[in-house]
Amino acid sequence: MKNLLHLPKIILIAIISFCICACDKDEIDVEYDIAGDWKVVSYKTSSVITKTEENTWNQFNNGDVTVSFTEPELTNGEITGIKVTNSFSGEYTIDNKGNISISNLSQTLINEPEWGRLFDTIREAESYEVRDNLLIIYYNKRKNNITLEKLSN
Repeated sequence: MKNLLHLPKIILIAIISFCICACDKDEIDVEYDIAGDWKVVSYKTSSVITKTEENTWNQFNNGDVTVSFTEPELTNGEITGIKVTNSFSGEYTIDNKGNISISNLSQTLINEPEWGRLFDTIREAESYEVRDNLLIIYYNKRKNNITLEKLSN
């Protein structure tokens, strides 16, 4: 009988332990604040592509793709930046579940190295997350992504 009195406490401890273990640490570390300045560090297509001397032109914008997201007003903001040799601007819409869409994207049309052309997939953006100063923008049902690192101000 004495053991039956402890049963509710044991069940409660088991439930609390399960809930703590069920929380994925990765989910806890995810943020959704994209406002600020970023630099592309990789593209994931069928493989991961990083910046090399062969796929960019270092004499222009240090060979980088740099992006700025304004602080959103409710769910809408502006995106601007430089794709190695071309400037671009547009609008973005986000929600608190990590969904994103890019619209009204316009750009200059000067010849562009592969590193800059790969950024055109931003038009297909579906979702995003910020983790450890990295902004990961997913497209193609999370099979592909663009990874950017936060630039210090």
